[in-house]
Amino acid sequence: MKTSAIFDALLENLKVGETASSVASRRDEIAKALNKNFRSKDTCTDYKLMVGSFGRHTAIKDVSDLDMIFVLPPGIRASYASEAGPRRMLERVRDVLIARYPNTTVRVDQCVVRVQFTSNAFKFEVQPAFQNADGSFDYPDTKAKCWKITKPRDEIAATKATNDRTSTNMRHLARMARAWKNANGVNMGGLLIDTLVHNFFAETNDYNSAGTSSFGLMARDFFAFLADEPEQDYYLALGSRQHVEVKAKFQPKAKKAYNRCLAAIEDEGMTSANKKWREVFGTSVPLAKSASMAVKS
Repeated sequence: MKTSAIFDALLENLKVGETASSVASRRDEIAKALNKNFRSKDTCTDYKLMVGSFGRHTAIKDVSDLDMIFVLPPGIRASYASEAGPRRMLERVRDVLIARYPNTTVRVDQCVVRVQFTSNAFKFEVQPAFQNADGSFDYPDTKAKCWKITKPRDEIAATKATNDRTSTNMRHLARMARAWKNANGVNMGGLLIDTLVHNFFAETNDYNSAGTSSFGLMARDFFAFLADEPEQDYYLALGSRQHVEVKAKFQPKAKKAYNRCLAAIEDEGMTSANKKWREVFGTSVPLAKSASMAVKS
């Protein structure tokens, strides 16, 4: 297979696809339940924002962890300003969602309410938050016993800006990086992936208008970039510049991926190239048709 055909198929196989409609349905159900309690509106699906990889449009198929902000009415802010306020708020959200989903596991975590659906294996992390004038949000932290600031809109905007500048290649590479993470057991969060992809494109213009025929080279150079990154505890997230934790060293596995890219590029046009790209990105890379199958078709 040609390199372009391999990466066209990979990207197609990584699409969220029909899952998006199921996510939207769950999202709106949660918003309706919370708006009924907080605003006395029965069918209102407003006042919510999908954040995380789904909100930045860098998620891939089988996405299960979904991050959602529910925007709280500003008039109740003072009622939750005390040290007990963050926990009281999360417990209120938890109780509303338990009433809506009595047969679903719903629990308070440090900063969110986790809703673990079983029918479609989604785990929603619902974060109630007060919106500030600059578009940021104050969210509850039960460990710190206070409200902290998050800026997901800045992260979404930075992702879109880089994606537009690179002819959608930013999101393509971010999805490919997630496939690599899943296939090779790389302990790396989605915001860190998107930040590193953003940083990669900040250092090179070589792939700003590249087509899929050049994606093998783009992958090679991205993994070389990762492998050469200095070890550090955190990065400044794209857009928001807030700290995003490095959970574990990714450089050694990035170096392995780089070497596999070199081997796959060397075997371009041969059936072995597909297998080597599979070592990098997993089973979303198609297997090459054998010569006998190609004749029959």
